Amino acid sequence: MHWSSLVGDRTLLLVTCGAPLAARLEDGVRAARELGWTPYVIPTDAAMPWLVDLDLNDVPTIVGNRKPHEPRRTPTADAVLVVPATFHTLNAWAGGIANSYPLTTLCAALGSRTPTVAVPYASAELTNHPAWAASLGVLRQAGVQIVDPQSGSTESLEPVESGTRGRIVREFRWDWAFDRLGPR
Repeated sequence: MHWSSLVGDRTLLLVTCGAPLAARLEDGVRAARELGWTPYVIPTDAAMPWLVDLDLNDVPTIVGNRKPHEPRRTPTADAVLVVPATFHTLNAWAGGIANSYPLTTLCAALGSRTPTVAVPYASAELTNHPAWAASLGVLRQAGVQIVDPQSGSTESLEPVESGTRGRIVREFRWDWAFDRLGPR
């Protein structure tokens, strides 16, 4: 299926990273469609094992960089969601490192001022690293809305504590992210 056959809907680029919340991506695709979005999944390499058991056959999933002679693989995005955003991706993105297709997509979204929501998923050991707070600040300053995966809050962001993975994955609500994208 080529994206030109999907014209008319709002285009959502759904970047996903390698963390437990990626196991809920199928729910995110379904929610996107119910809200009138045409979703395109852009997984990091680390996300791929989390997606193996999901039914994403009818959703365009974009992996790897395109070759110079190949056309664009997605239409221009109306919005971008990053669920989950890992420590690595969030810091690389804030630093402008575009060395993979997902990171290039995220850096381009910042440069084009595309509405973007990120749902970070990182442990206390990682969020205590000094780069974390600086990266969150850069992304917020650039207009990215940061959503806590445990509460939906945009005011505070709690690290993922050991032993809470199952609860967080079960209780995460996709509307926490979609509601930040504005009117439906």
